[in-house]
Amino acid sequence: MSSMPATVDVIPTPSASVRRTAGSRGRLRLGIVGCGAIAESAHLPAALRSDRVDLVALADANKARLRYLQGQFGLRVAAASDYRELFDQVAAVVIALPNSLHAPVALQFLRRGIHVLCEKPLAPTSGECGELCEAARSNHVVLAVGYVTRFFPSTELTRTLLEEGLLGQLTSFDYEAGTARGWETISGYNLIRSSAGGGVLVVSGSHFMDRLLYLFGQPDVIRYEDDSRGGVEANCRIIVTCQVQGRSLPGEITFSRTHTLANRLRICGENGLLEVREGEARVVTFRPRRGGREHQISGGPAPKDGDYFRMQLEDFVDAIQSSTEPRVNGEQGSRSVALMEHCYGMATRIQEPWVDATLPRLWAGALRSDQP
Repeated sequence: MSSMPATVDVIPTPSASVRRTAGSRGRLRLGIVGCGAIAESAHLPAALRSDRVDLVALADANKARLRYLQGQFGLRVAAASDYRELFDQVAAVVIALPNSLHAPVALQFLRRGIHVLCEKPLAPTSGECGELCEAARSNHVVLAVGYVTRFFPSTELTRTLLEEGLLGQLTSFDYEAGTARGWETISGYNLIRSSAGGGVLVVSGSHFMDRLLYLFGQPDVIRYEDDSRGGVEANCRIIVTCQVQGRSLPGEITFSRTHTLANRLRICGENGLLEVREGEARVVTFRPRRGGREHQISGGPAPKDGDYFRMQLEDFVDAIQSSTEPRVNGEQGSRSVALMEHCYGMATRIQEPWVDATLPRLWAGALRSDQP
């Protein structure tokens, strides 16, 4: 972000006296900090659809990006290239910046008594997460983390079915998610380790790491391997065991941004198999082990507008107005960061036989070509 304030004025900046007052019709005054791809596709539409907030300000270091979004959405809101100009304008913010900026920017809002909904991951390190949680506690404000898949009916349904014993004794689980290229950002920050905090594990995999903790509790990581050679990893594999129903539950997790995988969670038990497909927010599939038909089990209706980001935003507003915890609070967001941090700390090289077989021949050829 810019170090000096530089405002792109659209409407006059409100005075400090209105910052914590409600917006029109009692709505919460909301700002969005960071106007990249996730803000454009999810957070901005959610704020505009909700009758619980007034979107009053945007902040992004890229002035052209601000102008584009104002035109794209027909906005008449304050816009600033320095997020600090929002301190006196808003009661709450959504932070949708590159991962490395989450902690330093969120901390400044929290210390000023401004509620924060921060995109995942909460921060690159568990130490930074702890600092954010402490700031939220000491300033009596809400800190929520944007793990939107927690709002999918299929997530809660899966947990309920496991607790009710549909599968009987659990025997194993596996999860894989991968698409060629993966999530594309405006700035490309997710291809730079210092900006993203990691590669596919953090950028794409953090949603499932949060759900892993929610469904099975804290896992014991047996092995983590990826293909990083100093930059961000594009592929990784994790072997874990979880303590469920008093027994060890083995699991295997795979993430990729170079090729398409099955994009689903499978949980196996003595009574059959439960499958939850990525992108299917409402339904899970049960396949009995001993004959019988496959069952599609619904977790309930989707929001009328199909917008789970709006649900996430309104859960954040509910927590603020009722002085309760959001569905995914800072402490839960911290646990997923600590888990990913632990994985990186024990990283080994993933098997790449096509590389391991080719590089020695290339090096040998290069050495021969250098000889007189």
